[in-house]
Amino acid sequence: MYILSVSEKILFFICGFGILQGVLLAGLLYLHPKSDRSVNFFLALYIFSTSLIMSLPLILQAVGWQNAFWIQPVPLLPGPFLYLYMRSLKERISWRKALPHFIPFFAFFFISYWNMSYLSRQYPDAANIPGEVLNRPLSILLIFVKPMQGVVYYFLARKTLLSYQHSIRHLFSDTSHINLNWARFLTNGYLVLVLTFVIFFPIMMRYPEQFNLLLLINMAIATPYIYGATYKGFMQLTIWQVQPGINKEAVEVEMKEVENMPTTDSEKPKVPRSTMNEGKVDDLINKIILLMEQEKIFQEPELTLHQVAGKLQTPTYQVSQALNEGMKKSFYDLVNGYRVEESKRLLLDSKNSNYTILSVGFEAGFNSKTTFNTVFKKFTGLTPTEYRDKQRTSQMVS
Repeated sequence: MYILSVSEKILFFICGFGILQGVLLAGLLYLHPKSDRSVNFFLALYIFSTSLIMSLPLILQAVGWQNAFWIQPVPLLPGPFLYLYMRSLKERISWRKALPHFIPFFAFFFISYWNMSYLSRQYPDAANIPGEVLNRPLSILLIFVKPMQGVVYYFLARKTLLSYQHSIRHLFSDTSHINLNWARFLTNGYLVLVLTFVIFFPIMMRYPEQFNLLLLINMAIATPYIYGATYKGFMQLTIWQVQPGINKEAVEVEMKEVENMPTTDSEKPKVPRSTMNEGKVDDLINKIILLMEQEKIFQEPELTLHQVAGKLQTPTYQVSQALNEGMKKSFYDLVNGYRVEESKRLLLDSKNSNYTILSVGFEAGFNSKTTFNTVFKKFTGLTPTEYRDKQRTSQMVS
């Protein structure tokens, strides 16, 4: 009978606690009253499947490696769930869209069952996985298919995230509530877990007698990540929650339309679009400028491209296309550029000498001091306070 060392017992406790918490947090994340279930469904499954992978050392200890074939395909689940979660941030995911991503899981299940059945007959009494088993070509192939698939889905999730980030800058003037740092944490953390396994596996092959200990260390690393992913999932609002009255179907269509907009001046659209002649583009730009400079619609904190398109009675994608081609700007940069210019005017107006910085920000269309400071510094290189002080000093000197 295999006796656990003290270090293995500690790691077993860490893994066991992390697994229990991960399963409970996944359920809570989905069932929470304020949860956006259409989105958090996949995040909850991602956390649950990751927690299940962490249970591998406990399962091996409890039932023996010969009988643990059913958990072998589980590492193929987090990648698709992460990718589908990123996609669900901007579109509805039907089972028809989701199921093709799990075909490798079912195929791997049957292959693992056949492989483990053969090996269990060859080594029925081995307490630990023999080194010869780990070094079999089929075993190596089956093991390395998992991290390879993980890396593929990391890049798919990352590409989806970048596309989402690009889209919201074309559709919304305020993205402060749609902070994507958490999503980067989620995707980058997943890559770290995959690469950690890639690093540890050759060591496991070299020292098979330390297989359990090394596997426990690998799994214990995932515990803080599980907590972080769940916490971020609770705290992060989706665009559907930030603007609860928004038409979800319309935004899905608009996001697909603006996804093909080039992200730089030198890029070409990914998919050929219906082109507008130069006169149409100039006409739209002039109308947009009138809305900004005469009606000052940029002062509406939650202004969206959809609202501007409605005022212009023009399809949303054409307004975005006009901004992109005619002004070389995204909707986000256009609106916040006007807000910053209005803020600069207000800050230097002697009539507003008693205004606080926050009051100026609100007057210009920003919805929080943090957003005001961040955007203002991005456009000017200075915070609002630094800008006002610098301008006042310059006036006194002159």
